[in-house]
Amino acid sequence: MPRTFKATIALIVTLVVLALLTIFNVVQTNSAEEDIVKLSQKLDAMSETNSKILKQLERGVTVSGQASGAGQANGKYAAALNDPDNILEAPTKPLVPADAKSGGTLRRYMSSTPKGFNWLTENGADVQEIATYAHNTFVSRDKENPDKFVPELAYKIEVNDDFTEYTLHFRDDVYWHVPNVDFSQEKYAWLKEPRKFTAEDAAFYFEMIKNPQVQAGAIKSYFQDLDRVEVVDDYTLKVYWKKKTHQSKEFTIVGTPLPKWIYTKTETGEDIPKESLGTRFNNHWASRYPIGTGPYALKAIEQDKRILLERNENYWDTKPPIEEIEYQIIKDPNTAYLRTKGGELDLTELPPPVYRQEVLNGGPDSPFNDGKLEHKVVDRPVYYYFGWNADKPLFSDKRVRRAMTHALNRPGIIKNVLSGLGKPLTGSFLPGHPANNPKVEMYDYDLDKARKLLEEAGWKDTDGDGVRDKMIDGKKKDFRFTILAYNKPSTRSYLSVFQEDLRKIGVIMTPQPVDWSLMQKKMDERKFDAFTGGWGLSWSMDPYQIWHSSQADVPKGSNRVGFRNDRADEIIETLRTTFDEDKRLELLREFHMILHEEQPYTFFFQLRTAYAWNPRLENVYFQKLRPQDLSIPWWIEESAQDSND
Repeated sequence: MPRTFKATIALIVTLVVLALLTIFNVVQTNSAEEDIVKLSQKLDAMSETNSKILKQLERGVTVSGQASGAGQANGKYAAALNDPDNILEAPTKPLVPADAKSGGTLRRYMSSTPKGFNWLTENGADVQEIATYAHNTFVSRDKENPDKFVPELAYKIEVNDDFTEYTLHFRDDVYWHVPNVDFSQEKYAWLKEPRKFTAEDAAFYFEMIKNPQVQAGAIKSYFQDLDRVEVVDDYTLKVYWKKKTHQSKEFTIVGTPLPKWIYTKTETGEDIPKESLGTRFNNHWASRYPIGTGPYALKAIEQDKRILLERNENYWDTKPPIEEIEYQIIKDPNTAYLRTKGGELDLTELPPPVYRQEVLNGGPDSPFNDGKLEHKVVDRPVYYYFGWNADKPLFSDKRVRRAMTHALNRPGIIKNVLSGLGKPLTGSFLPGHPANNPKVEMYDYDLDKARKLLEEAGWKDTDGDGVRDKMIDGKKKDFRFTILAYNKPSTRSYLSVFQEDLRKIGVIMTPQPVDWSLMQKKMDERKFDAFTGGWGLSWSMDPYQIWHSSQADVPKGSNRVGFRNDRADEIIETLRTTFDEDKRLELLREFHMILHEEQPYTFFFQLRTAYAWNPRLENVYFQKLRPQDLSIPWWIEESAQDSND
């Protein structure tokens, strides 16, 4: 910061002090002592405020909330955006408005307490949601224009001509959260002091992904062609790829650092041997806490009761307006709605029956008509499906999987069970996406077609008991299966409809509704016949993680259904080295047709969510990218910050 600017601030403070001293000389004698004490206290407060402002300016921290992203008060970072070699751009607009009101607690809900907060090894939606508040990425996609990348931890990134070498320049004013441990225990003394984020933490992210012991199957596939990383200095990192690939750019620059200084240590601060680091990382003691550099830090966890995040007052960027975010653990979304209606929660997602009753058919007494609650229906980049375990004899034949799809009454369920909060789809691309193949015709709801396909696949009712059977490995096997399902009312409702239709064609399905944490464990271990699932889609498209055959046997990998198709593999691999958008579109549409024919999933619907919120929340809007309900720009009405009403 220029010395002249510091001098100006000091001069202003000095003049104020002199003015106040002049006042001292004219005070009345009988009140002089009392006035001097009061004025002295004011001077002390002014001095402290001035000191804080100077420190903030020296660190380049935004004081007023009028800047966001790369600009901040530190000119070095803003100037870097003018460098022609920098691939980053300035944000379209500040994330936090200048007139945001600071304070208050946002009360949300989550269905269960995550089993761990290591976002790399735990890829559940709940862990990822907490991560969006606790962590930063190297850079991010612009909230208004997701096609451009804007600075976060990295303020400048240079790339060579063939996209095989990246140089990341990081900020030098970022600190990790101090872990929320019990500091009354001597073993945690080594964690008390704040630690700076450095390039070592960024490099550690890549190292753990490449470590064969680390169970991060969901993301490892994107880094197969990563060559090496090189820490140039404390705030500069070079990343090298073996060859030019379409996905290398995003997976290099949108990384999330990991605190190397903590993940390489035992709970008492001793070094973990390098040869066992990957294994220890999978179940590291620090995974009990979401330790990041982000705008919120963990304040408290009460198992199966709540997770409380507090604003990071040492945050390097503009601080979010809301002071705390409380996630109440509520298993039943109907209960969550009732708590929102009663003023105990600020934000919830309306279950379909509630949406129908209170919004679509709501009378004058509905909270959505009398001003007590606001609502908005948002199309989400999320789709739901039924996954069929192709490694099990029941679902190894694509004719059987097609039969399952014909037996699912998608239009009826979306209308009658989901209250219209869904759009039917035919593949892993959302309706309206350019990659959707217009030649793909949705399999209709037709029980006769389902029966015919099962007959062709050898599933017949040979003993007249109403259940189809088939000889498998010399033994007669009935067509009975269990479907693993997330335990919520809407899921139970549409499974009941599906169950009845399957019974009509001689198939017995038994739903197994479980909590999300147990469901995820069973899916990771491949302990299922079938399951209900959902995927949130990123802005860019790479089918490798979910659909390449190599991912079918990866621990905790995403190809849980065992989909294996040679032509699909060829397309997926070609996509990774194809940059021509027309050619990519052609390949993606062919891939869509293969999925349609093979039916590894019964593609169900694109999610439409009806959000409801307390009107005390202001500036509520839903962004294009996940999570769409990111509350960083929101604030709580000043008069309601200390109220639950």
